[in-house]
Amino acid sequence: MGIKIVQKANSKPVKEETMHKKAVITILGTVGGMCDKENLSKGIYKPETKKARYRSSVASIKETDAINTLPILIRTFQGTHDIYTIHTTCARDIQKKVLENENLSFTLDNKYEIQDDKNYDAVFKRIDDALNQKDVDEIIVDVSHGFRHLPILMIVDLIIQNFKDTQKIKHILYAKEIQPFKEYEIIDLKEYLDLANITFILSTFEQNYTVANHIQSQKYASLIDALNSFSNDIMALNLNNLFKTSGKTLIEALSQVNNPSIESQATKLKEAIEELIDYKGKKRYQTYYDLAKDLAHKNYMLLSLSLLFESVRLYIKTSIKKEHTLVVEEVEKKFNGDLYKIGDFFKNLSWKDYEKFQKESKKIDISEKDYEILRKAYPRLIEELYKKIDRKRNNLAHANTSGTFKDIKNEINELLTEYENLCIKEKSMDDLKKPF
Repeated sequence: MGIKIVQKANSKPVKEETMHKKAVITILGTVGGMCDKENLSKGIYKPETKKARYRSSVASIKETDAINTLPILIRTFQGTHDIYTIHTTCARDIQKKVLENENLSFTLDNKYEIQDDKNYDAVFKRIDDALNQKDVDEIIVDVSHGFRHLPILMIVDLIIQNFKDTQKIKHILYAKEIQPFKEYEIIDLKEYLDLANITFILSTFEQNYTVANHIQSQKYASLIDALNSFSNDIMALNLNNLFKTSGKTLIEALSQVNNPSIESQATKLKEAIEELIDYKGKKRYQTYYDLAKDLAHKNYMLLSLSLLFESVRLYIKTSIKKEHTLVVEEVEKKFNGDLYKIGDFFKNLSWKDYEKFQKESKKIDISEKDYEILRKAYPRLIEELYKKIDRKRNNLAHANTSGTFKDIKNEINELLTEYENLCIKEKSMDDLKKPF
């Protein structure tokens, strides 16, 4: 169990933590004496007894004088936490003398003792074993001491452990030097671990629009919520909410990031989201196409095809509307602006005559004259492409496709390129500036 505190006769009984098992893990250094194995073995040893002043920005740790942080950790956490040390033999023996001078008696096992501090793999394994205790729910880590590479390896492993369980690590304590050997401030580096998490979240989100569910941060909770909402909407193709609500909320959350470590990253993502959801000055089919191309780039092939399919339907409607604006507007009103129903109506013009439309559709009332006007204006140049997109979308949606993922991606990219060349690039800037 690491350090076991031996109670004095007049000391208060140690309280057992019944709800959660908590631990303090610290690296022992040689502050407090010289590492002389020969003299130590002979009992000839005069440890450093000069104390420094330790202030603290961590609420649970009181300001005090001590030779190093180990006595402070024991006095602060012995009643609520198990205390484990990672140490060399020399560091352990020096700290035994230090704690004797601090009037603290203890028993120390060698569970996390380092035999060769130059064997980095073995050292890292010891650190990882200490941090990765399955039965410990909450960990406070002290990286104030130890040979220089030990705290660095500890920090590396903390990042790894924190990605596994962000709630487990409570504090990362470090003694910031104010005056050498005279005054120190114990600070918490946990915030920087949170920044590492947010950096990871922003980087992966830019690549795939997803957020690791286990990562939490009290300071950046609203940002994580905004990222999750945007992710949910785009994965569900809930586009109305994406454009009107979650996209704007995410842009606002990213705008409020002011930490220099992640500000540029947040700004870059904000600009990308702004460009993605900015439909002003563009037709709806153009917006859907842009999003379809972006999702294809991120390997969401079925989502990309679904949006491309809807983009083509709306392109058909827009193309017809250029010639017969009033008739199309009447159809839009009859469907109450429902884009899916509107798109379905206009794409069916390619194969349904008025008689078939009347038999199968009771959705709207339209005269045969107006129906034929719209049908004759159907842009036949896109008919074959629309059929290819529909077939591919249907095959993917029903797990009825073959070939490698690379083959599928290449085929969808070819459809996107064909659509772009046939329809998107052919539109004038005046057309694109009209509101949808």
